[in-house]
Order: sequence, then structure tokens, then C-alpha cells
Amino acid sequence: MRSVLAVPPIVLVLLGSLVATPVEAQVIKETVPGITNYARVESTVACAGAITTEAVPEIKRLGYKSIINLRLASEPGANIEGATAAAKAAGITYIHIPFNAANPDPGVVDAFLKAIRTPGVEPAFIH
Repeated sequence: MRSVLAVPPIVLVLLGSLVATPVEAQVIKETVPGITNYARVESTVACAGAITTEAVPEIKRLGYKSIINLRLASEPGANIEGATAAAKAAGITYIHIPFNAANPDPGVVDAFLKAIRTPGVEPAFIH
């Protein structure tokens, strides 16, 4: 069974191809309530596993302009509607691009790249 707390593999692949940071790029891991496996990569993106709706204002406070959620709505605890509402209330852009690791779709990668390249979404919090 796939853990919903782990960072989705596509996040790592997309970060590697998109960010293209030098080998010595700084990754900062921190403990943030409501966020599993939080890691900030330079100042452009952060990646994490599952988040709670209560963590959304903290993500905004940390300086992120957007949240890109790669979880499937069917995953336990995904709460897409709640996260969307929390993001709206916090004044942060929320983008849901569901990625199915068991059945990857190249269209999802295209959608992610389009979203992350949109002016005003960086720094982005990806989970």
C-alpha cells in the first residue's frame, strides 16, 4: 500500500527537471505543524507529503505564493475541497493536478510544467 505521507515520486522528478539547481543547492528540512516531510529547496520551491487544511495559512506565512497539490482526490485524507477553501481564505493560489503513480499520465507533467511556469506562482509549495 502506498503511503500518503511520502513525497510523491513525481515531485522529485519534476523538481529535478524543472528547478535545475546546482548539485550544491541547499535543501532545508524543517518541522512545520500539519505538514509531513517539509523540505525547502533554495527559495523557488518546497516539497512535502500530506498537509492539513490548518497548515495552509502557515504555508502562506512562510512566503509561498501557491500550493500545487499532486494528490488524488481519492487518497485518504486528501480533502481537496477543504484545502481549496483554506487556500482561498488565506489568499494563496491553489492548484490541484492529480497524479496517479500507478498509472502515470504525461498530460499531468505538462499541466504541472504549465502551472509552475505561470507568472506569480513561485515560490511554490508542492505536495
